Amino acid sequence: MEPEIRNVERRERRRRRFPALIGLGVVVLVAATWVGLFNFLGVNSAFGTVETVSAEYLCDTSAYSLEFPNISTLSSVRTADGEELGQLTERNSIPVALSDTPDIVIAALLSAEDKAFYDHEGIDFSAITRAAIGRATGNPSGGGSTITQQVVKQNFLTDDYSIERKICEAVIAAELERLYDKDQILEFWANSVFFGSNAYGISAASHEYFGKDLDELSIAQAALLPVPIRNPTFYHPRFNPDNAIAARNRTIDRMVVNGYILPGEAAAAKAEPLEIVDQQRVESLSPQVMIAVRQELLRSNRYGLGETYAERKRAVFGCPAAVTDCDGGGGLTIDITLDNDLQQEANRILRAWFQTGLGGPTGAIATVDNTTGAIRVLASGLEYGTDIEAGQRPYDLASQGTRQPGSAFKPFTLAAALESGDRAGNPVTLGSYWDDSSPAVIECDSPCSGDGNLWTVHNAGGASGKGLRTLESATYNSTNTVYARLVDAIGAEPVVDMAHRLGITSPLQPFPSITLGAVGVSPLEMSAAYSTLANFGERVEPYLIQRVTSGDGVVIYEHDIEPRQVLSNQIAAAVVGAMEKVVSRGTAQRANIDRPQAGKTGTATDSRDVWFVGFVPQLTTSVWVGYADSQLPLEEFTVWNDVEEKEQFYRRAYGGTLAAPIWKQFMTYATAQMPPIDFPEDPSGTSVYRQTPFATVPFTADTLRDTIDNLYAVGLEGVIEEVPSTRPSGSLMGMIPLPGTKVRQGSDVIVKVSSGVAPAIEMIDLRGLSQAEATVRLEGFQEFIGQPITWSFSEVTVSNPAAIGTVISTTPEHGTPIDANRSIVVRIGVAP
Repeated sequence: MEPEIRNVERRERRRRRFPALIGLGVVVLVAATWVGLFNFLGVNSAFGTVETVSAEYLCDTSAYSLEFPNISTLSSVRTADGEELGQLTERNSIPVALSDTPDIVIAALLSAEDKAFYDHEGIDFSAITRAAIGRATGNPSGGGSTITQQVVKQNFLTDDYSIERKICEAVIAAELERLYDKDQILEFWANSVFFGSNAYGISAASHEYFGKDLDELSIAQAALLPVPIRNPTFYHPRFNPDNAIAARNRTIDRMVVNGYILPGEAAAAKAEPLEIVDQQRVESLSPQVMIAVRQELLRSNRYGLGETYAERKRAVFGCPAAVTDCDGGGGLTIDITLDNDLQQEANRILRAWFQTGLGGPTGAIATVDNTTGAIRVLASGLEYGTDIEAGQRPYDLASQGTRQPGSAFKPFTLAAALESGDRAGNPVTLGSYWDDSSPAVIECDSPCSGDGNLWTVHNAGGASGKGLRTLESATYNSTNTVYARLVDAIGAEPVVDMAHRLGITSPLQPFPSITLGAVGVSPLEMSAAYSTLANFGERVEPYLIQRVTSGDGVVIYEHDIEPRQVLSNQIAAAVVGAMEKVVSRGTAQRANIDRPQAGKTGTATDSRDVWFVGFVPQLTTSVWVGYADSQLPLEEFTVWNDVEEKEQFYRRAYGGTLAAPIWKQFMTYATAQMPPIDFPEDPSGTSVYRQTPFATVPFTADTLRDTIDNLYAVGLEGVIEEVPSTRPSGSLMGMIPLPGTKVRQGSDVIVKVSSGVAPAIEMIDLRGLSQAEATVRLEGFQEFIGQPITWSFSEVTVSNPAAIGTVISTTPEHGTPIDANRSIVVRIGVAP
């Protein structure tokens, strides 16, 4: 098959006919559309008259930049390990020139999508009319859009289904036919249209479904390629093979009618099985990275490609084919920081754990280099693309998915607390003691929950009694109530400031719940912020583009690393030390890779998102697990445990039980060739952030409960001790040490309360006292016990001169119980 090539003379005739064509086309288009689709123009008869509309009034073609990229000058993207990811195009396809496309492939495309492509002027009026009448009568006979109109819809107009848009589509299609020849339009369309399974362009589709170059395809395979274009889900060759075969065979029949193949060839082709190859995951690992690179180059002027968007677009994609006086552009080599080997392994791990057939959640992994900020991995458990039903998503979960990090945000609160202390001016250290009882009820300055100004926080284990825990222990055990009381003590504003300084770029509100990660952030942001901690407070911005080189080898842009200290290295070292214990003895023991490492687990409310973000001195990696489109609880689901090679059922997931083992598997691979190195020695002055501060024993409150609460609020353990007393039971009798005394936090304070029972009265020892002295002691004894007693003195002869005039004995004897109102006899020694 040899497509007809329109010559210059024919194009000139078309250009002269263009205004008349538009006038006629609009009338026919409006009428056909009214009959078949819209039925809202206000006439009563099904065959009533239809008003014509001025095409120029409805569609100003000068408002559109009708330019195609020149495929001969596309820019290429290379990873840090030397792999070429692909070429930058406006549709992320693998373009192939029409002259290099086999005739049988072109025949299949035209037969399936637009048999009259080389005969119409951009609008096939007979096809539109057939489609409209078919829809009106309930007997659809195919679509009415030409290939040119498809290019318009995909590249220049919105998806709005209005009559105005349909008219504008026709106007722009005709304008494209004036600007470009048929081959240019067909070539751009074939390289940009979506073929399902993230394949944009005919060459990508050939490799996706058959693993072949275009010149290796059979008739049956060529006829199958355009099938998914109309509906990538319904006609997907892998997921709906019966639908795909039926559509393929219809295309083969049309190829016979159109004269491209013989009936015998058609019969043989229709007898062929589909023979779709297994999906090659490697080929679809990084389309989101390609798109991120393209967006970054066009968004910013920092790469030396131009001050305006139009200049940058031309620099990246090359001159539009229709502009003959344009010189240069395109042909760039963009070296990026992505490590293709790590990227492939990250995607393999995610798609192994979260297989589509298991119906569970998915995940994302983001890795940055701590020294440079270079982004090494942006991996997603879902394939990039627009076929939602097939499991694709048109965004990158690692860099664009914003989810609640849960307790993985606690290190930011910890750093803020160590830096600022509490609002009363008291220091906060890792050695400070905090009330860990659950629930914690926090009174906010403004509405902060469904309960108004009250915020109630529970620990993972539910309710618990009073107890103290150091801030370090609360960090590696992830004690929610301690961190709720901590953010109440320091305020939420320092946490917002600290998170932003460390590397979180998403907007944050200063609500107390920020300490428990009730904010939306991406895995890449979390990796960047934790990387600053790993660097002991030195921040390096994460970046993807390392170098841009022109086609003639001139380096246009080279990334410069600009580290800046955003947190004291002493505080950062103290935080890292606590985070090391998260892995060695806390909630992330399943992430242990037997080398120096630190990190933090995170579990959002109701386990809607689970995280582990951790680092070794060289790399920081975050792992997120959740549902892509909604925050559903991670409960009652099954994954494939890729480490143990078996299905694993989760009744409820947590950061430490699901995200941590995935992190371990990936980081074991990522660090396999890295020598284990220790974190730097703690800088001088770090120890102050580990000391246990002093607290002042507060005065007793009106009630025992408030007194105990006040003690725990300043980090002191209240130990209740009952003492005999006739005062009402539970009455406060005092504290030891006394109020106002400074003691180390964590110390016991004895709170004496009345037992409500009078103490047993024992006789005091009066021996050796004079009668006057004994009288004073007895009076004091009576006042102490609060009960009346009587006493009398009697004389007894003694032979010892030293005993004369002193108490010799009493009845009752000293140390024996006496009853109230008992009379005491005191015997005084006299000479013989």
